[in-house]
Amino acid sequence: MKRGQISLDFLFAITLIAITVLNMVYIANMQRSHAETFDATTRLKIFSVDIRDTVTKVYASGNGFSAKKESPIPLTGGDSITVRLSSKDNMIIITGNIGGRQYTTVQQSPVPIYQDESIQITPDKSEIWIKARERGGKVYVELSYSP
Repeated sequence: MKRGQISLDFLFAITLIAITVLNMVYIANMQRSHAETFDATTRLKIFSVDIRDTVTKVYASGNGFSAKKESPIPLTGGDSITVRLSSKDNMIIITGNIGGRQYTTVQQSPVPIYQDESIQITPDKSEIWIKARERGGKVYVELSYSP
């Protein structure tokens, strides 16, 4: 072998090392993506349980009681979280559009929901109020941006 000449074995070894490093970078990137998805899903699940418990507390406290809730995830750009109270099946449905992905979590309400309500949390409106209003002998749970 002459001076400055690269052997075929050396080129093969460099190629294998490069492929191994690229695979490691790919796996790390994939794991990071899964961790971010798990983080968003977990935060929304905890938020849905918190909303369910707050709806119960507001209902039990009665007319005029209200509680403030804020977004569990820092929202940017086109991100949003929709909180929906469904009277048909007595469910609390949280839908998050975060980072281009949509996540949905559902909670059964332990107290009656007499009217459908829906509100959207956005980067501009990051807090909502859950309020109790009594009408006709029933306590209605309402969602709004102000107390």
